[in-house]
Amino acid sequence: MYAENNQDIGQEKASKLTWKQKLKNFLTSDFKIKHESNEKVAAAVAVGVLVGILPIWGFQMMVGVAIAQFFGLNRLVVLATSNISLPPMIVGVLYGSYLCGCLVFNDVPEASMDNISLDMMLSSGKCYFVGAIILAIISAAIAYIISFLLLHLLRRKTQQQ
Repeated sequence: MYAENNQDIGQEKASKLTWKQKLKNFLTSDFKIKHESNEKVAAAVAVGVLVGILPIWGFQMMVGVAIAQFFGLNRLVVLATSNISLPPMIVGVLYGSYLCGCLVFNDVPEASMDNISLDMMLSSGKCYFVGAIILAIISAAIAYIISFLLLHLLRRKTQQQ
């Protein structure tokens, strides 16, 4: 009886929260990465980097949050790391994607303004698209390894103190 009354009081308090308090509770629950395993946080970083480089412009954050929700990862970590394609970084990401695609297809089209054609643009687009997928997978794997090792080292040091 007492537990039921106590539970009802908790539900009443939750229903009386303002939208600002609900938003604050939502955000603070996602920022609590101290209680998550190193693997989960590293996986969230990797998913963020993966969707940040994939050629799905405009949908990167939505796809990242959907993947994070599906796998039970920290959504805010995914959102923060999916911003790898911000304007200062985009040139490197685009060029790296294009170079990866050129390596796969063993095709380096000459870039000059005199011989621009539809075939050259399609070839370049194919190189970019495939290269972006490859670069995203490789970058996500590297991000997972680095973040896992950093978390392992940093959390071990704080536990020893």
